[in-house]
Amino acid sequence: MKKIALFDFDKTLTTEDTIVLLWKYARILKKANGFEYINRIVKGSFGYAIERDLKFFKNQICQVIHLFTEEELEEFADYVYENHMLKDGLKILKELNVEYKMLVSASPYNYLKYFNKYLDFDVVMGTDLDKFCNIITQNNKSYEKVRRIDAHLKEKGFEIDYDSSMCFSDSYSADRPMFELVKNRYLINSKKRIAGYENLIWK
Repeated sequence: MKKIALFDFDKTLTTEDTIVLLWKYARILKKANGFEYINRIVKGSFGYAIERDLKFFKNQICQVIHLFTEEELEEFADYVYENHMLKDGLKILKELNVEYKMLVSASPYNYLKYFNKYLDFDVVMGTDLDKFCNIITQNNKSYEKVRRIDAHLKEKGFEIDYDSSMCFSDSYSADRPMFELVKNRYLINSKKRIAGYENLIWK
């Protein structure tokens, strides 16, 4: 039995969704303009309206990753860490007394992996994309997070100590399945008030 901390990433440890920040960063570097971003949003929304498939929408907005080299994606992580992290969350993360820390996010693993040089998680799980920047299997959210957490812990031979373990996320609706893996549940900067959850304000 291990005392484990589960963390979401976007708007839990960051101020904004990182894929949106990546589009903004692309504009800063003059790799893309506002029209291209809007075009992807419109295409994705149109596809979702027809197919009811959020994967199609995410595939569209993830195409921005094509514009960056691996070195530039690492520099993007540096930029976000310096300018768009919630410092209170970083302080809690650093001070946590747990045996295993897991970052489990719907953000693309392509750039999520580069944040770990600052965050020092034991494992980082993001949405896996193919060479065309399309989702390989499933978007890493909701029950997919739980499936991947369970598979990883089984592979490591670990079992969650329910009573002492904890989960941090900004979204009750998106991460309720992950929250339910542990007893200690923390909603970050959320307006929702849910029985059994503690609300934390991080800046």
